[in-house]
Amino acid sequence: MPITYQEPPAETLETLRDSVESMPRSFEGHAQIIRDVLAHPDQHWPHPVYIAGLRDMASKDGLAQAEKIAWRYLAHTSGNRNYAIEVQDDADWDGQQLTEIDKGPFIDAMYQVLEDANLARRAGDAEMKLSVLRINAMGIFAVWLRADNAANDLIIPLQPAPEFLTPGQPYSVAEFQETLQPRAKSRLKSSRTSDA
Repeated sequence: MPITYQEPPAETLETLRDSVESMPRSFEGHAQIIRDVLAHPDQHWPHPVYIAGLRDMASKDGLAQAEKIAWRYLAHTSGNRNYAIEVQDDADWDGQQLTEIDKGPFIDAMYQVLEDANLARRAGDAEMKLSVLRINAMGIFAVWLRADNAANDLIIPLQPAPEFLTPGQPYSVAEFQETLQPRAKSRLKSSRTSDA
């Protein structure tokens, strides 16, 4: 199974160029990470970021409701740190902005998934396009490997994950939605969260 990156919108790269030019000198380390991405974007796993809420996941086809909100790039630095650089549409004006340069357990776990040779057996010959999924109201961050046929998609929750999901285990769309749907319904009933 080849895992492939997706072609990012040109605007995300332009946003990164503008961000580097306007960064204070105290952020030179971050600026260099972005410069490395700009030099060879295809080597930094460009991928979209999707979000879904409780109401989405309480429905039968929750993942069909997921909304693309950003593009990310992965970077591995010489200090052996893994980073994700994210660019989002800015709701306040017609454009995009650099929203985060992140490191931590989710990013490290994502690299482990991308390097996992066992995924090939599960996906067969299908080409899988990298994306990620956030369900903030349930504390879920997952790698979402998307196939031409959505029924063949794989969703891999990353550590730390809620107790009802196994980090690193690939779930089909049906398995993932069946696991989350009753819990999302229960949370909607028991709370009046604005993050639904």
